Amino acid sequence: MKKSRAAISLLTAAAISASVLLSGCSGDSGKGGVTTVTMLQYKPEAVKAFEKIEKLFNETHDDIQLKIESPNEAMTVLKTRLIREDYPDIVGNGGDMNYSNFLDADLFEDISDLEIINEINPAYLKMEKELELLPKEGTYALPYAANAAGILYNKDMFEQNGWEIPETWSEFIALCDEIKASGTDPLYLGYKDTWTCLAPWNALAVGLAPSDVCSSVNAGRTTFAAEYAEVADKIKVLLDYAEPNPYAYSYNDACTAFARGQSAMYSIGNYAVPQILSVNPDMNIDSFTFPANENEQDNVRS
Repeated sequence: MKKSRAAISLLTAAAISASVLLSGCSGDSGKGGVTTVTMLQYKPEAVKAFEKIEKLFNETHDDIQLKIESPNEAMTVLKTRLIREDYPDIVGNGGDMNYSNFLDADLFEDISDLEIINEINPAYLKMEKELELLPKEGTYALPYAANAAGILYNKDMFEQNGWEIPETWSEFIALCDEIKASGTDPLYLGYKDTWTCLAPWNALAVGLAPSDVCSSVNAGRTTFAAEYAEVADKIKVLLDYAEPNPYAYSYNDACTAFARGQSAMYSIGNYAVPQILSVNPDMNIDSFTFPANENEQDNVRS
């Protein structure tokens, strides 16, 4: 049975960045009137959580069977399936350009009439609207999890060395210089998995650029160069304080290196904590807001 292209979207909030759940409008009816609903999700660190969700759902529903897939390179797999018109009913995806492109291609169903929308924090719904390439009527995403991105740091290492939490960009760079001089990499970036570039980018951009940059660019009111120049300059500076050739190291590599004390900090979301602790269960991890500005009050937790 060929599935409809129309899909429903559910969005998770992570300040300027969001994870998105896209829910299809039709499953396949199998034997005995049981409907099979398939889900494809992209977060490797959340596989066990989704396996529990699948098990719990199937234990409590007789007429619907949920199947959740967590492939490597999930977005590549998804795009390939979309080309073949082999649409999963549900897709767990980040609130990034992939989501924006899928929405622009009319792959999602307008869910404005769902009662649950009235229970959603309006700030999250606003984030979904800001991901639109061109303004659209309706609601196409709902939150299913909330993440925060900033700077994870090794709390024990900071205490042992007397390092203070920075509150401004200048203090952050001074701290990076001090950590580097001690013989430890201040940061691990793991840019081999290109999506990891978004973590520090978003954490900087949320405090340095308007949240509606994309829609304003599409409306001809501004340019990416104008709005993101400072963000680009500062994210380039991070390379001076990261592992050699961060493009050779993956997200998993970065999590493992940070867990083993090879870097004092890791610019990533709190979603990485379970994976880090799987390598070093005793690690004392804390986080702070990325100090993107020279005025501490202008910094925003993303």
